[in-house]
Amino acid sequence: MLVIVIDVLRLLLYNAQAAWEIVSTPYYLRTPLVNSVVVCAASALLSTLIGVGLAWLLARRSFPGKNVALTLAIGPYVMPSFALAAGWIILWTRNGFFEKLTGLTSPVNPYGPLSLILILGIHNYPLVLLNVYNALLNLDPSLEEASRIHGVSPLKTAMSVTLPLVTPAVLSGFILSFAYSISEFGAPAALGMPVGYNVMTTAIYSFMYTAPVNYEAAELLSLTLTVFGTSLLVLNAIILRRRKYTVITGKAARYEAPSRRLYPLALLAVLLALIYLPLASLVFASFIKNIGKPITLDNIGFDNYIHVLSMRRTSASLQASLIASVTAAFAATALGFLVAYSYVRYPGALGKALDFLVFLPFSIPGLVIGVGLIIAGGKVYPSLYGTMLILILAYIVRFLPYASRTISSVILQIDESLEESARIHGVPFTRVLEKIVLPLTKGALFSGWVLVFNSSMKELSASAILSLQVETALVTAYMMFSEGFFGDGTALTSIVMFTTLLVTALASKMTKKSIVEMA
Repeated sequence: MLVIVIDVLRLLLYNAQAAWEIVSTPYYLRTPLVNSVVVCAASALLSTLIGVGLAWLLARRSFPGKNVALTLAIGPYVMPSFALAAGWIILWTRNGFFEKLTGLTSPVNPYGPLSLILILGIHNYPLVLLNVYNALLNLDPSLEEASRIHGVSPLKTAMSVTLPLVTPAVLSGFILSFAYSISEFGAPAALGMPVGYNVMTTAIYSFMYTAPVNYEAAELLSLTLTVFGTSLLVLNAIILRRRKYTVITGKAARYEAPSRRLYPLALLAVLLALIYLPLASLVFASFIKNIGKPITLDNIGFDNYIHVLSMRRTSASLQASLIASVTAAFAATALGFLVAYSYVRYPGALGKALDFLVFLPFSIPGLVIGVGLIIAGGKVYPSLYGTMLILILAYIVRFLPYASRTISSVILQIDESLEESARIHGVPFTRVLEKIVLPLTKGALFSGWVLVFNSSMKELSASAILSLQVETALVTAYMMFSEGFFGDGTALTSIVMFTTLLVTALASKMTKKSIVEMA
């Protein structure tokens, strides 16, 4: 990132005319920026409506299977946005599933800003859901009960008492959804680029790989995108700090509407069915032998999976994804442990500075990290360009905050007196780590490893920039879609999704944590 900042400053100081051309030409900066703001604001609003509605149903209504429903509701966020977009295209495109199953002309254009708003809204609403759901669980029920005792209707109580108390959580969810949408690459690449609708991330990608290559424009847009995303996360932190002024108690009994169990369950089932429609379409398409032909039993089978696994290109990309993800997970977990331990046990200026530096990439879009590594690698060590090592470095930089935060939350719960008593008896520091700290944090270490592994397997934005000679599985799947090989693309994307789900389920069983906590 520092290299990008220096390059942009140099451009502004020594080539002001070129800088002005980038800033003043709509194609370079204004159009992608306006498109990003419009699409991301609308999708964040949609995420907020869906997230608040589902949070209300899950927190305030009583029905069987609520934990399963919560896990399903979180599901879209742990899938790549590209998978949702691909399923959406297959569903509504000409001669797609809708036309094959109904015989009618598709009423939906799967490409363009409206589809992009819908898919980003579906992908990011769990950020709102988790924020509001936790706020509703922790809300002091006495105010709602007092309102109902005085004869106020449930709807008026919700609007005049409950909603104002959870407004900071709703705002925080909206901002997080906005920030994550603006850094997305997969969905905008699949739904926007084919019709020339560029947002900031796809514009940066085009400047890096479409002739004539324009590194100056890519760097200026990268810096603008980073400033935008960081500002949103800072705003979110300010809102969260103010949330303590709301009336919240930790152990209060919650209100859940009794009886009428079928009503919330049916509503939830309909919502989840609509939300999962693109993913179901993607997985179903992976079993269609020839997507261009009618859907019959003869046209269904495992042919796409057999073909994909037998191709040298896809098997190599799957192998590259696994090697890069496993290596990055081990490295990020080890580094995350050292950073977390230093920050918790030595909370001085150095520990805080280290923690800040590690957490900083969390606010930088993956595509920008990819651009920064390419430019920095080209200037410092050109042979890094297009190698597996630069891909692993990108994953470590991008997902180190996940491991560090997961581990530090557990180290904070370990009483320091255990380590002090060992040191008083002359036990060396490394022995204290081996016999006391590591055994007590092994659950968090494993959770951090799983988080980094799954995130790396599903990563597309930085991988798309860096995978020149070493393609990852999701990049190959994206390329297959771009080239019209929908069957192979859906099978490969499904393999990546099933792999991460399998790892998450196994980790959930081993650590006795819910899949929601592991995801």
